[in-house]
Amino acid sequence: MNGFADKPSTSAHDRQPVTRRQFLESGSALAVGAALSGAAASAGAEPRKGEMQYRRFGATGLTVSEIGLGCASGLKSQTLGPFLFDRYREQLPAIVDRLFERGGNFVATSQSYHDTEEILGRALKGRRKDAIIFTATGKDKAKDVVAACELSLKNFQTDYIDCYFSHGDWRDGFYEAAQSLKQQGKIRFIGMSCHVPAKHRPHVEAGEVDFIFQPYNYMALAKWTEKIDLPGIEELFALCKQQDVGVICMKPMTGHFIPNWAKETSEPKVAQLMQELRQFGSENLYQAFLMWVLKNPNVCCAAVGMTTPHEVVENCAAVGKKLTALHYRLLDLYAAAATRDYCRMCETCMPSCPHGVAIADILRFRMYYKNYGHRADAREYYAALPADRNARACSRCGKCEQACPNGLAVVEKLREAHSLLV
Repeated sequence: MNGFADKPSTSAHDRQPVTRRQFLESGSALAVGAALSGAAASAGAEPRKGEMQYRRFGATGLTVSEIGLGCASGLKSQTLGPFLFDRYREQLPAIVDRLFERGGNFVATSQSYHDTEEILGRALKGRRKDAIIFTATGKDKAKDVVAACELSLKNFQTDYIDCYFSHGDWRDGFYEAAQSLKQQGKIRFIGMSCHVPAKHRPHVEAGEVDFIFQPYNYMALAKWTEKIDLPGIEELFALCKQQDVGVICMKPMTGHFIPNWAKETSEPKVAQLMQELRQFGSENLYQAFLMWVLKNPNVCCAAVGMTTPHEVVENCAAVGKKLTALHYRLLDLYAAAATRDYCRMCETCMPSCPHGVAIADILRFRMYYKNYGHRADAREYYAALPADRNARACSRCGKCEQACPNGLAVVEKLREAHSLLV
């Protein structure tokens, strides 16, 4: 999710990935660097070991650190090129070390995220008892889920997975297999990840899940929509609290990071954000995102994508801090600049499409392409959609835009996505 660039050097070995802060400080970000140099200069003092805070993870009996490592960001991307792609993956053990030094105790990945299970397995060797492992499969059939779990156990060099979940939606075959795996002691707890709160509810109510992964960030607030909030997210979290189901938040920083679009300073709201971040340079926007998520008592923890050990330091510095008026000002400026371009993937628009276009998926792939810079991956995902569900099937009737609670120009974004992704 963060920008990458090379330091001046005479050899490839000296090149390092650029952190989000370095991007914001650098002149290579066009007009952005000068505007944000002050904002990036003070992420806060490094917290001492032991300052991490912890929360009860539902009825599992686990105690999770408020911040842990999420491994989706960038790990499948081919666009960095082989050197930086490998260099990024090589950073993972050091990232894990830094996180655990600061009291973090969980890692969250999926078997579909390249070879992260193997990398994390090696990084956790010798301290398995101190780590809570979340991993997932997207397999549908029970026998395939069992095979996937066996591979995950091998990759992590362990005889049990703490928290095993169905990736991206609920699957009956997953649940059948997971119950058997739990009885065998190969997994401890069962969960699911999904972007849509309403899809979690029946499985929480039925007692089928011990935990859920749900996107949650400042952009989900109703104040940034024209009609309604992301349907039922706060109600879902309250239900989880009532049912004693653990809540782990993904995309706590929105998945729509500044370094990927802020150089478009011809947009007035973006220009204002850049200008005022310079004025409010003593505060850090990324910490504000995390503080906002963690202030919710129904949230157990946040899985955060971190690409360098220094980002671990930045993010852990948010733990225990309180949001101030200045933090809210930064968040409001960000949301005002991003809201008309940011698809919450709530799928409210989907039933309105007479042709069954996979709108939420296509706009997510557009985000991968434009905001993450993962162009090859975005095109790969888009190519895998059935032809009758891609953007070419859109008749431009506008019903999706009428249904969108966030007022997005969906038709235009679908058209743009198709032109970028084919």
